[in-house]
Amino acid sequence: MNGQLDLSGKLIIKAQLGDDIRRIPIHNEDITYDELVLMMQRVFRGKLQSNDEVTIKYKDEDDDLITIFDSSDLSFAIQCSRILKLTLFVNGQPRPLESCQVKYLRKELIELRNKINGLLECLEPPSEPGWLVLLLPKPSL
Repeated sequence: MNGQLDLSGKLIIKAQLGDDIRRIPIHNEDITYDELVLMMQRVFRGKLQSNDEVTIKYKDEDDDLITIFDSSDLSFAIQCSRILKLTLFVNGQPRPLESCQVKYLRKELIELRNKINGLLECLEPPSEPGWLVLLLPKPSL
């Protein structure tokens, strides 16, 4: 054997939750929807809670995201592709950002705000009286 697994004919699930993507080989293609949800909770342990409302969608041949609502939808999705690309949505939206990502984005937004405020101040004329100098023609001698 050359060190590579022979996965020909086997089902591969590529599941994405936010920016985390996992590749999972499936040995039993008769997986039910409930088993898939439990598998996703194990795979994304710590990021996906048992009380989260999870919506699972797969990419079809046109790269459209199709909702998997039950075991029947899952069976159809498996028949369409040997590599099933899943995207998980939690409580109606992709998983929220991690706290370190939020801190980084907040810092970047504050820097942008400060730059924009500085530019806006450059565009406003000072409110001091006498700052405007009228240009009058030189008197001719």
